[in-house]
Amino acid sequence: MPIAKAVHKWARIVPVRFFRAPVVNDPAVETGPPDANAPDPDDRGFLPADQGCAVLPVGREESLAEERIPETRVRLIRKDMEDAGVLHVVASDPARLEVTVPAAGAALPSARNMMVKFKAKSAGEAYLEVRFGAADGPVIHRLRVVVNPIRDVRLAAHVPTINGAVFNVPVAGVVPPRAVAVPARSIRSDDGIRTLIEAVNRIYFPYGIRFLLDAAIDRAGVLNFVTQGFVNDLANEFEPTTALNRVDGAVNMYFVPQIGMTTEVNRVGGVARTSRGNRRTFGSIIADVAAGGQTVSHELGHVLNLVNDSLYIHVNTVNDPAIPGTGRSVRDDIVSRRRLMWAYTNLLPVRRMGYRSDVGYGIGPGCMLTVKDLAGDRTDGEMAEIRRIAARLAAPPRP
Repeated sequence: MPIAKAVHKWARIVPVRFFRAPVVNDPAVETGPPDANAPDPDDRGFLPADQGCAVLPVGREESLAEERIPETRVRLIRKDMEDAGVLHVVASDPARLEVTVPAAGAALPSARNMMVKFKAKSAGEAYLEVRFGAADGPVIHRLRVVVNPIRDVRLAAHVPTINGAVFNVPVAGVVPPRAVAVPARSIRSDDGIRTLIEAVNRIYFPYGIRFLLDAAIDRAGVLNFVTQGFVNDLANEFEPTTALNRVDGAVNMYFVPQIGMTTEVNRVGGVARTSRGNRRTFGSIIADVAAGGQTVSHELGHVLNLVNDSLYIHVNTVNDPAIPGTGRSVRDDIVSRRRLMWAYTNLLPVRRMGYRSDVGYGIGPGCMLTVKDLAGDRTDGEMAEIRRIAARLAAPPRP
């Protein structure tokens, strides 16, 4: 096997490695927004042996005819191997995984960056095997693929009016100086909320979860709080909000102008309570500052009982009464930054390490949920947990 690596005494050889494929037909692109058909491999750890290879979650809608099954894609990168080495990708179980790119019997291109596409034909597990020299050659790498049948979870959206004392926010860069009042109701339109939930489903679909938004969005609710347009999570305003016009059998989500521990604006994107042990008050509240699907998906992760630990409240923070909400940071590794349950809405810059500001999803935190359950990580095994909780909340399929 042609290995392109100088070795002195010893070295770990990594011939090839699988990565997320953000762009449909360009395996050289390393970063991009979440895509339901481009899941993020859980490539953490290599011991014990059953956790040794990366694991790729794939969602499958069981009702789809075979010809309508979408292609899932993943990048295969030559790390320590020369481009000239002949490689093939085959499925360990062709009845479950059908490799479509490269075509049947064809070798991968002689290039550093390669695209692999396949169709998940049934739920369960199988491997994509990278073989050297021929389709029946020795296996030099493999990817465990977990195909998850979709579980639908009903989602009810609310846009309440929040009355209270008017709070004026100075408008930056305006002469003469002026201020505008925080509105009593979220500026989001019904279509904007639907678009947001579509973005959420692009993140959750590979893990076998899909949120079904009710057709009617409730705008009739009225709350009387201290400050107009604000929900103060520390002032016992969460439970009255999530009790308002509540829909049984659904995850209730409330869109508001501002969430604050004080009247500081645009600081908190969302808050949530787990459905485990909070059957009457669980749900999430989303502020207007949360522009994309990542923040909303993060809060829904809390609803689905992430992070379910007595110490950790996010993958990188632990409970600390002095820092309510986010908690105290205890780790800042690159994998934690890739994960959906990272505590912050941004990635704090690290001097001389610009790559840590983009972990594969553009500037900002990632959207990965863990499939593996590694010993020593109290926040691990996220896919199994959300699927367990979703089974309790699952709505019947739409007619």
